[in-house]
Amino acid sequence: MPDRQLPNVINRREAFLGASMLALLATQEVRAAAHRGPRIELSEAQQAELEKANDALVAGFVRDYATRDADVLSRYVTDDIVYQITTGMPEVVGIEAFRKHNDNMFKGLEKVEWVNLRQFTIGQVVINDRIDEFYPYPGSSVPRMRFRVAGYFLIENNKIKVWRDFPYPGSKQLVEPAPKA
Repeated sequence: MPDRQLPNVINRREAFLGASMLALLATQEVRAAAHRGPRIELSEAQQAELEKANDALVAGFVRDYATRDADVLSRYVTDDIVYQITTGMPEVVGIEAFRKHNDNMFKGLEKVEWVNLRQFTIGQVVINDRIDEFYPYPGSSVPRMRFRVAGYFLIENNKIKVWRDFPYPGSKQLVEPAPKA
């Protein structure tokens, strides 16, 4: 019996899967290309200066949180800021959402005190260990809060692009109603 050769035909499903695989590979290649673009080499002195500036930026942001002024804080962040209050909470994305989120909270607060216990900077990443205290006005709908957090900040062009806070393991967090009016 002679060998029969099947026609060289593919169906639509196979064509779609093949195209999908090519698109996936192309996407991965584009992402990988970002690492092959022009590299900026910094001297040790330039790297130290960059880290010093990034450290000062985050320290200033932490200090200025006490102003309870979203416009002041917005000067520290990029237009496309990504902020996450704690693990599992929805991200606040964009400067307008950042302003709105903070403005709403600040309206009920009489005072904010953040204490930066320690801070580390490596390149464009700043990590700090903080105690954040929030004191509401009597009768406020905003609760009295105290959190010990590990803050993660990604700096881009001397502004905070990503800010995420993580609860400090083993620390006691406080959330209680505001004092009665």
